[in-house]
Amino acid sequence: MTIAHITYSLGMGGIETMLVNIANNQISSGNRIVIIAINDIVDESLFARLNSNVEFHCLKRKVGSKSPIPLLKLNKLLANINPDVIHLHYASISRFIFLKKLRRKLCVTLHDMCTQSNSRNLPTSGPIFAISKSVQEDIRRHVHLDSTVVLNGIDTDAIRSRNDHNRGNMFEIVQVSRLHPKKGQDILIKAIGKLRSEGIKNIRLTLIGDGETKQELDKLVSDLKLNDQVVFLGKQTQEYVFENLHKYDLFVQPSRFEGFGLTVTEAMAAKIPLLVSDNQGPMEIIEFGKFGYYFKGEDVDDCARQIKQIMEKPTDEALIQNAWNHVIKNFSVKSTASNYLRLYQEQVIDRQQNT
Repeated sequence: MTIAHITYSLGMGGIETMLVNIANNQISSGNRIVIIAINDIVDESLFARLNSNVEFHCLKRKVGSKSPIPLLKLNKLLANINPDVIHLHYASISRFIFLKKLRRKLCVTLHDMCTQSNSRNLPTSGPIFAISKSVQEDIRRHVHLDSTVVLNGIDTDAIRSRNDHNRGNMFEIVQVSRLHPKKGQDILIKAIGKLRSEGIKNIRLTLIGDGETKQELDKLVSDLKLNDQVVFLGKQTQEYVFENLHKYDLFVQPSRFEGFGLTVTEAMAAKIPLLVSDNQGPMEIIEFGKFGYYFKGEDVDDCARQIKQIMEKPTDEALIQNAWNHVIKNFSVKSTASNYLRLYQEQVIDRQQNT
């Protein structure tokens, strides 16, 4: 089977990281795998993680460009590759594929909750895959279309797990994500500020990631006088995260909305406690409190309260072990990749042959 995955870029984001892991697993099954990035954004460290047998093409379009030339190149390239399946990782890319024989091969994954921009082109993107039940329900509610859930997966073997949960003098909290309003880093920083105002100073928050709100978050940290308690570590490789995540006492995901939450599953695989906001994907992953803690979304006071309660009680070893078992069983990237291969055959290739 020849599969062409199309994305806008190969930057160090959750979708792109997921795509590399899927492509590497799919090619190990004897398939021909091609990745096409439309824009001229390629993270060298992520590219280096691609299996050498995965074919990669970058069309080098400038972000926001109106030139038709890269889109003509896209269609010509796809026609030359002649894939069995064209897997879009953004539905809006479907508007760039105009050859009829190519459009019959489309399918798409919606990697987040529905917005006007990411769901507008779903009806013309072929069979739809949703990364969680939450996203599946959101598609049905907003676009009135059916989709198939294919749970995201991680390379659980690559993540170093914590063997003991002895805490030092400083309670170490970590959050891994791009710096963006939807990710809610400001909520978490304000919660740390509230705890400091209550006299709790033995907390250090490390933020791993970079993004558009960095300057705003820097100012918030300065205004709250938290410079000695909040560390911006910047963008790090997946290898760095997988090797160091287990060193922290708590992982917090304070997102305002989230379709899944790969980093939540990574924290569970690293065997550290986790606290998420009570929205969509992350709550689905922890099965509404069975495998982790949660706070009321966008509620700084409740976030601070939950952190304080976690600090004050011994680590729940049984909860952490059960969470690890849950991730190993349900969120392996090998299962994600093989599920896609099965669905390509059932929903794209067989459907072409029957019409």
